[in-house]
Amino acid sequence: MTLDRADSAPPPPVPSGAAFNPMALDRPMLLPILDANALLIEACSLAKNAGRQDKFTELALTGRAVPYIAAHVPDEIDRHLSKVARDHGAPEALARRALERRILPSVRVVDLEIRDHLSPQTRHILRVDHEMPRRHRGDPDDAPTMALAEFLAPSVIVTQDSVFSRFGVAVIDWIPVVQDVMRIAGLEATAANALTVMDWALRLLGTGARRLTLLARSNPLAAAATVSALLWWCHRKGYLTRDNWRRRLAQAGKATTPVLELANAGMTEHKTLSDSLLVVQAPPYPTSEQFAARHLARCGQPLTPGELRDALIRRGHTVSAAQLKRDMTAHAAFVRAPGDRWTIGRPAVGMATRKA
Repeated sequence: MTLDRADSAPPPPVPSGAAFNPMALDRPMLLPILDANALLIEACSLAKNAGRQDKFTELALTGRAVPYIAAHVPDEIDRHLSKVARDHGAPEALARRALERRILPSVRVVDLEIRDHLSPQTRHILRVDHEMPRRHRGDPDDAPTMALAEFLAPSVIVTQDSVFSRFGVAVIDWIPVVQDVMRIAGLEATAANALTVMDWALRLLGTGARRLTLLARSNPLAAAATVSALLWWCHRKGYLTRDNWRRRLAQAGKATTPVLELANAGMTEHKTLSDSLLVVQAPPYPTSEQFAARHLARCGQPLTPGELRDALIRRGHTVSAAQLKRDMTAHAAFVRAPGDRWTIGRPAVGMATRKA
């Protein structure tokens, strides 16, 4: 609900934070897929401004925007770190330390199969147009990033590479993209937390109501006497009159107006930010392994094949636990943990920071 008066004050900024349960909000999360150049530039920036938080850790802390990178990125970082640090006037040792200790711990590396590079938009990246200037041609190093974006779609590619921009799947100015994704994730985390708290409250009320019902069934005479006494007391106090109910409802309406305005402002901001992003959408006919990967990348915890099956069924995708286990066993992107629990990708810590 918004006020129509021209002189009305704008609604306060909608708070955002980290999600207790990322999956409480039933809408697809936008996952950031990071290219090597964005990681390198952020590391150099941290090397020159050591006091601030890096953008990619902030993304991960929302619970709804864990950053992922393709398997080639760590080696690419290692190859280009010295040059990028020199170009940005940052000490290489400090940039390397920023990668090791601050950026990479929040990032996960995903290995793909060759077949994953045959998805529609990845084939465009692989195509070489000899009439284009060399700097605008597709690079084989770009294909895994594009393939990963499609594999985990919907996603947003965070890059400074003009190839992705030329194909209309990313923008070169990546810092505003990260800020918008972070804000979207924060708004969604706030909404997810609100739903989680409401669920807790309803569960508590339900538990209390069940206990009162059981108590009333076991002591019907005492329950009837208690209810009668309570109704008589409310009548004597005037709580049951029509005017009292109208007054109470009006007060409740006034109390909820700011909340509704805040919710409306949050939805408007979320839609505006979402519409401004270039989102990599999923291919039209996803495979069962892609369904599994997309859910595991977003749920925030390892799942058994049975738990994953149940989660996918709730979202309208029927796949057996046996089929999911076969798919995950045969695909390099899935990592098995103790207890037959599976997740997507592996930690990036220590993978791209070899000493020269």
